[in-house]
Amino acid sequence: MARDQQGFTLIETIITIVLLAIMTSGLMAMFSAYSTSNGNSPVIIQEAELAQEKIEMIIADKENSARGFNYVTAANYPAENPVGGFANFTRSVTIIYVDPASSLNTPAAGTTNYKNVTVTVSGVVGSVTTSTLMGSF
Repeated sequence: MARDQQGFTLIETIITIVLLAIMTSGLMAMFSAYSTSNGNSPVIIQEAELAQEKIEMIIADKENSARGFNYVTAANYPAENPVGGFANFTRSVTIIYVDPASSLNTPAAGTTNYKNVTVTVSGVVGSVTTSTLMGSF
């Protein structure tokens, strides 16, 4: 004769609790890792903004009729340690002539009409690098 079952047995309840505990601990580890990396977002954003600011200054110098393309050399943009007003950040500029037909990160054999301008900003979290290709026209 079959008995009507109502509710859960003790073994089913224990298995459910164990499975939920395993799944929850995995989720908590994932959230912990996410919140740790996400906590650095304001610093990374500040590094990116400082890098973009320097790129824009260099572009403005290139567009300035008193300075122009030939003014844009690494000697005119020394490393900043620290960046003015930002004690925890350093900023460096690399400018190389490149041949657009080859790699834009490989220096050209001589002067060309193109320069690769790279700005790196380092802070307490890491560093952000941004670059742009600049033409003489």
